[in-house]
Amino acid sequence: MQTRSRLFRLTALATAVSLAGCASLNQLGRDYGTAIGCVGGAMAGAALGAVISGKAKDIAIGAASGAAVGCAAGYAWQNRLQELERVAREENLRMQVETLRRQAPVQPGKPVGPAEDVGIVAQVQDQGMFPVGSDQLTPDGRRQVEKLAQVFRQQLSEGGSSRALLVVGHTDATGTAESNQRLSEQRARTVGAVLARAGVNPSNIYYQGAGASRPIADNGTPSGRAANRRVEIVEVASTEILKQRVAQEQANPRYLAHGTRTEATDAAPAPKAKTAKRPIAKKKAPAPAQPGTAIAKPSTPSVLPTAIDFGGAPAADVAWTLAGVIKPKRSGLSLISSAQASELPVRSCNEDQPRVAGAVKNLASGAELKQYATTAYLTNMNGRPWSGLVNGHQVTLSPVAVLRDGAQVVKPPAVLVVKDFERGNRHAAKLAALANAYEGEDSILYRVFVQEDGAPLSCIDVAMSKSSGNASGGKLYYPRSSRTVYAADYIPRGY
Repeated sequence: MQTRSRLFRLTALATAVSLAGCASLNQLGRDYGTAIGCVGGAMAGAALGAVISGKAKDIAIGAASGAAVGCAAGYAWQNRLQELERVAREENLRMQVETLRRQAPVQPGKPVGPAEDVGIVAQVQDQGMFPVGSDQLTPDGRRQVEKLAQVFRQQLSEGGSSRALLVVGHTDATGTAESNQRLSEQRARTVGAVLARAGVNPSNIYYQGAGASRPIADNGTPSGRAANRRVEIVEVASTEILKQRVAQEQANPRYLAHGTRTEATDAAPAPKAKTAKRPIAKKKAPAPAQPGTAIAKPSTPSVLPTAIDFGGAPAADVAWTLAGVIKPKRSGLSLISSAQASELPVRSCNEDQPRVAGAVKNLASGAELKQYATTAYLTNMNGRPWSGLVNGHQVTLSPVAVLRDGAQVVKPPAVLVVKDFERGNRHAAKLAALANAYEGEDSILYRVFVQEDGAPLSCIDVAMSKSSGNASGGKLYYPRSSRTVYAADYIPRGY
């Protein structure tokens, strides 16, 4: 009983530390990083000893070994924070530094294992680091990056050749997604080259252009756009952890708190580039079926229906509630200062645009980072169509193809729209579209953007369960005039 009491007190102390607010936790890290590491390591080791045998001797041995590892990790975290903050003060940089942690997958009926520190993430805001539209550093920017490079060079040499550095370029949402991605990749490569000249092995350096796909502030304000223009430097313990980080970031719902639209969101989307329409061979219309059970296919060429009443209401008056089903993931990688809320703040697709991020490339070879090869799909998302009725009109997404690992969209869907399906019409208009997917603990958010000018709808959000493969909610957005967007419920099912 006495041993269990001591273990409880130690666990309570560690829990109190883990629940500290972001600001207080960062301050603790700066001042007492080693102590926190020792306590965290001792707690994890003691808990493991208790699970194995419950004996006081095993608990003590586990606490001692865990403390040794925790002290080392805590010292590295504390030293890194202090060095990066010193550079930020010297150069008057706006920088946010966070520790990257890895949590083992949660298994039912088993205790949650201890999280381990596996890297560090530094977000450096671009305050004149690059000229507008250029990938060449300014004199001030070069000096700043060279100082940052010295910090990462020291830590990388201490960690050995297995460590990896990833430089990610980010822009605001002004301009096209493609041009932003290209510019951000060029800037990331420029920073990577400075790191290499400082002594970091170029084989350990990777770079990526994320463009405007991962906003951390509102793109509708000048200050928000300034915050989004940044360079991110990530150091991790190995390339395997780097692969996990890359896969998780491409589908990370935390970046849905801010949209990528820069205009007012109650307006209809700006006209898109017209897509050439290919003639569609005439086919015999399928026999009538019960509403929602037959999916009409493109048949005779026809004029695209430009106006369809989906029975919705003005988007400004419709509550967007799908965020409630996108819970933060409990396992994998996380930032130590990020609060694990039960609900993520998410903007609707009406406040967003298609998000384009480039591949991760190695600085030395130029080769893309090889991700895990997988052909496992999420349930009901293995290339089948999803269809549903909205005010008597059929809307089908086909194909829906999303991999289980990282919620990667394998192929963009087409959107098939059958006006007046319930009245017997079977002639579908086929609309080109792009899709992004974002992964939560139990569900994904599947976001579709129609890419045709004059289309009867603009975008679709669907929350899909990863286990059952069913939709728990959805919204369809469509224009009613040049300045007004309406929203309607849309809950399709996979066929």
